[in-house]
Amino acid sequence: MSDYLTDEEQLDRLKKWWEQNGLMLAGAVALAVVGVVGWNWYGESRSAEVAAASDLYVAYLEATGTEQETIAETLAAEHSGTTYHALVLLRDAQRKSAEEDFEGALEPLEAALAVVREDSLADIIRLRMARLEQQLDRSEAALARLADVRSAGLRSQVQELKGDIHMARGERRLAHESYAAALEAAPEDAQPQLLELKVADTADANDA
Repeated sequence: MSDYLTDEEQLDRLKKWWEQNGLMLAGAVALAVVGVVGWNWYGESRSAEVAAASDLYVAYLEATGTEQETIAETLAAEHSGTTYHALVLLRDAQRKSAEEDFEGALEPLEAALAVVREDSLADIIRLRMARLEQQLDRSEAALARLADVRSAGLRSQVQELKGDIHMARGERRLAHESYAAALEAAPEDAQPQLLELKVADTADANDA
């Protein structure tokens, strides 16, 4: 029917429609614009944060002594929750572990697990924590950590560590099952000679 309306009638209808719906439409457009601008700002802000954290991490790797400690503190204060913050905590844990301070190494790993956002990195942290728990003769805590690891790419390492824990507890049958699962999940390019020996060594296990 609108094809048969005069220009004046169509204009009059348009004015009435705008009076009834214009405010709502303007609000929707404004919200859309704000949303787009806000998202772009967030993306740019996030990219800038990641770039700054990356630069600090490179500086951290190149520094030594107190300078490195200062950079680590800056990363933690200004870029908490970034992958680079977590990587600094992992390196701190690695240093303490090399010094056989296994209890002390757990602290930065706990902090890293609390801030990390990537599931795969979180699982790597859990695996490292399980190894430390094993070193501290806390087998139940180690197994509990391993139970939370979900990344398929870590399955072989998880199962082998479970096997080592069961062996330390004298549970040879469970150790064999874990070693066999680890061997089955090993990457195609792996050279699992030691794992094969562990499987063979426990093949006759018959725990009660």
